[in-house]
Amino acid sequence: MDFSTLTLSILIGAIGGFLGGLFGIGGGVVIIPLLTFTQGSNPHLYQAASLVVSVVVSAGSIPRHIRAHAIRWTFALRTIPFSIATVGLGITIGIYLPNPHWIERIFAVFLIYVAISEVSRRWREKPADSNSTRLPENHSWGAASIVGSAMGTLSGLLGIGGGLIAVPMMRFVNRFDIRTTIATSAFLVLPTVLAGVILKYSTLSSVTTPAGDPITMSSAAWLAVALAPGAFIGAFIGASFVHKLPVRKIALAFALLCAILAVRMYWISLAK
Repeated sequence: MDFSTLTLSILIGAIGGFLGGLFGIGGGVVIIPLLTFTQGSNPHLYQAASLVVSVVVSAGSIPRHIRAHAIRWTFALRTIPFSIATVGLGITIGIYLPNPHWIERIFAVFLIYVAISEVSRRWREKPADSNSTRLPENHSWGAASIVGSAMGTLSGLLGIGGGLIAVPMMRFVNRFDIRTTIATSAFLVLPTVLAGVILKYSTLSSVTTPAGDPITMSSAAWLAVALAPGAFIGAFIGASFVHKLPVRKIALAFALLCAILAVRMYWISLAK
């Protein structure tokens, strides 16, 4: 890896880490498209590296959320077994599914729904009384199974931390406020992607680059190492902003991110 590529990788890691820390999403959903744009298509390599970086992003943001007492530990510990158990399912689907277009499109529609719901909720809400009408939080095993299974499957399928699905689902299934949601998601990402890293790297020998060349563990590991420093620093900064910015601004920024990612995912599904 030459100097310019290394520098660009560190920058990409920092961008992904900051957004991952700010929204509790792991960062892979940002890192993978940026790598594709700057270094060409190599999805399985980028997914393998991104999963490792998601561990770094989670580790960089968790201490800040712990200090803010924002993580819902009971729900998180109930969710982890489901997310870990389903990571392998997502990876298997990604290997053998010839046409994942329908998954991408359904997910894009879901993200648009989340974005519209967040905006409409903030539009109706009184700024000075944002939490007065909130329903009680849901910490049940049923909610844990739904969020964890969806998170683990999507993490394995797309090579991301899984927070992109966990955050909007916890907003609606658990009725967490936005800060609690982001903090809990950041913690959930860690064990989910650790399982994903082990399973993804064990299957690298069964996939190739778009040119048909084999993908080695060392190439994925070196790319992850290049991305990691920026990702860790970016994640810490992003997580700090979660507890400093007004709730309304965080929620609206999250809605904007959902909308952008929805358009991107749908566009990619049409281009394939």
